[in-house]
Amino acid sequence: MSVKILVLVAAFNGERYIGEQLDSILGQRFSGPWKDAGRKPQIHIRVSDDCSADRTAAVVEGYVRQYPGRVSLCRRREPSGGAAAHFLSLLAEASTASEKPDYVMLSDQDDVWLPDKTQKLLEKMKELESRLESGTPVLVHSDLSVTDEKLRIIAPSFFAYQKVSPERTALPQLLVQNNVTGGAAMINRPFLELLKTPPEICLMHDAWIALLASCFGRIGWVDEPLYYYRQHGTNALGAEKGDNAAEAVGRLKDGSKARENYVRMFGQARCLLELFGDRLDGRQRQVLEAFVRLPKQNRLMKMAEILRWGFTKNTWLRTLGQMFMIGD
Repeated sequence: MSVKILVLVAAFNGERYIGEQLDSILGQRFSGPWKDAGRKPQIHIRVSDDCSADRTAAVVEGYVRQYPGRVSLCRRREPSGGAAAHFLSLLAEASTASEKPDYVMLSDQDDVWLPDKTQKLLEKMKELESRLESGTPVLVHSDLSVTDEKLRIIAPSFFAYQKVSPERTALPQLLVQNNVTGGAAMINRPFLELLKTPPEICLMHDAWIALLASCFGRIGWVDEPLYYYRQHGTNALGAEKGDNAAEAVGRLKDGSKARENYVRMFGQARCLLELFGDRLDGRQRQVLEAFVRLPKQNRLMKMAEILRWGFTKNTWLRTLGQMFMIGD
């Protein structure tokens, strides 16, 4: 029996690049045992257009006609409120569908997948599932290459560029620093059960699913780039070089954006407590309760608690900056 994979694409004013992204998903190649007709994964792409003002929907409709049964389009009647809310609503819809896919992948509208991305993530997923109890939620993700708008490589490894450490999968670590990029992720069917109710507050959809995976499942990763993460002037999100000294100084001089992110970070933790408090184990509850108390504590106590509970980022500079920014 072939594996069914649903790819969720959140689109907004993406007419310039979305065709290239859809082509790369439709062009996924499979080798070895996955190439056999009976095992070759079936990929369905569901594009959700978030009230675009350009020709995004028209471009996608052309693919719907060209690839019936493989590409579908949903036009939102009202704006979602941003990329995170859009993806979380799509995941919630997938979690309540009468026929659920075996696996779900997420896709931005302007990236380009390498031909073997799906197979390599699927192989990592199968490897983890074979060692876990049936029904365990699993998240796998990969590295990616950062490019300019013409797909010229800026940084061959996002992990290295951002100084991201994918092995940091513990709850205290993921509460303060997400290392999962949504467009690099694949989740299994049991994971969908955790996504029926979106949080009222989150940093981003990928940060939220990483926290859920840390609490209730397992996280694995492929340590090689599997797609091109395109940077251009209209990106909803961007890739900033990790521990850039000039950026660090700028954040200290004007910490408004950093403080806003910290507010959302603590709001996200409170949502995790509220939505899943009855499913958390004792240690997880202690970690979350200690974390949400941090903003109300004095500077020295914050520093002590950050070190005590392991609310540290993956470099000393980032952890130090966090100690000075939280709660100010």
